[in-house]
Amino acid sequence: MGITYAFDNSCDACKHGEPYYCENFNPINFGGVAATDGTTRLHQDGRDVSMFFGQSSFATHSVAAAASVAKVDDDIDLGLVAPLGCGVQTGAGAVINAGQADPSSQVAVFGCGAVGMSAIMGAAVVGCKTIIAVGGNPKSLELARELGATHTINRREVEDIAGEIRRITGRGADISVDTSGNGNMMLNAIRGLKFHGTFLLVAAAGSLEHFEVGTDIMMPMRTMRGTCEGESNPKQFIPQMVKWYKEGRFPIDRILSFYDFKDIDQALRDSHDGKIIKAVLRIS
Repeated sequence: MGITYAFDNSCDACKHGEPYYCENFNPINFGGVAATDGTTRLHQDGRDVSMFFGQSSFATHSVAAAASVAKVDDDIDLGLVAPLGCGVQTGAGAVINAGQADPSSQVAVFGCGAVGMSAIMGAAVVGCKTIIAVGGNPKSLELARELGATHTINRREVEDIAGEIRRITGRGADISVDTSGNGNMMLNAIRGLKFHGTFLLVAAAGSLEHFEVGTDIMMPMRTMRGTCEGESNPKQFIPQMVKWYKEGRFPIDRILSFYDFKDIDQALRDSHDGKIIKAVLRIS
């Protein structure tokens, strides 16, 4: 089984089969309580213990709603399944579900972390005509090419990133996805779009308080929208990603590094230092 985000299964969005639009998404995933009644299922020494993302799965046992659990094939390593329900489906789903990419699409992905790499793999699964990875780590950009990017742009070496995207695509990207949360990259993601292109904001923008787009949106009739969890129905999309992996079309193993739980601090350091793409803790 794979575990993913929580949703209340009762609001209008959930009733319409769109749990990623759940009206109570934030409180039940980040408020430390269960979806159904606002209490916590975890306790220690008579005190409530906060839950996170509907599961709190850094443990040997986890309490999750049935709606948050997706069945996968028995022969798949659960270590590979672990990140599918969050960052991987967020990136891949942004391109496939939210962006509605197809083989004619030209896609630019900003940021080459786990979410960005997943967006690149999602675009490759679709067979997008052009897949541009934008990042600042040469090793990550090299891996992005191996995962399906047709072009890479090192943001530390190219001054006019939007112009380079237009040069590569001939008219601008159909879809740009920002996974970096960097304001300058977000502007380049918008300016690198074609007329009527779509900018998908996936990353939290950190300390960004002010973001000016002006005529970059209105006159070219571009769309800017936020997207969460790849707008995926996890019970369908997680098994689909597993299927793609087993077919050799979605190499999630290439972005994962495994750590024993006792080495969690090292996993955090390696993530912070850019030595790895995605850390997975093995708890035994």
